[in-house]
Amino acid sequence: MKKFMTSLKRQEGFTLVELMVVVAIIGLLSAVAIPNFRKYQAKAKMSEAKLQLSSVYTAETAFFSDYNIYHWCLGYMGYNPQREVLNRYYAIGFATASTINTAAYDVAVTSGLSSAPTDCPNAATAADMTDVSAATGPTASVPGNAKSFAAGKGVGSAKALVAWLPTSAVGSQADQMNMTFTAGAVGVIDGDNTTDALASKLTIDHQKMFRVVKNGF
Repeated sequence: MKKFMTSLKRQEGFTLVELMVVVAIIGLLSAVAIPNFRKYQAKAKMSEAKLQLSSVYTAETAFFSDYNIYHWCLGYMGYNPQREVLNRYYAIGFATASTINTAAYDVAVTSGLSSAPTDCPNAATAADMTDVSAATGPTASVPGNAKSFAAGKGVGSAKALVAWLPTSAVGSQADQMNMTFTAGAVGVIDGDNTTDALASKLTIDHQKMFRVVKNGF
């Protein structure tokens, strides 16, 4: 017993200096790891925008094959991301809605395109297009003349607004050789970048070219 007690007394613990060194190392690792973790999180969220923009491209391509023009009436094309609005960080669609060349549009109507104001109208006026708000429920019907869809999710109380969409529009479609469109996405995916100027922004065009306008993290 005496030998055992003596052995316990001889056991040494960590010194204060050693503990301070360990704490300093943990602090250094945290300072490096946490920002990188936030960056990886933001990148993962950005993949949502690429998927949504790819869906817009698919809808536009299918629409073009039927009517030989591109258009901004995403709802009419069957593109409806509102079903996932509660899980969607990005607002998607067109910042502006151009009036389609009359001759090209009339040919599309002859091919079966519905020109009703709530379907796929030609006039690019406020009365003829819809920006679907985040408040519109996931199961609500989406009008054919919907040109954009607001984000339903963000960081904290900050969410991307349709008004923040990067430059994106449909060309006039007057020139068969140069019919174009550019769709946009904008999202708040980082707590330090919650304004229009700092939010994440991407675009896709008729050639399926992605462009990262701003990372947003």
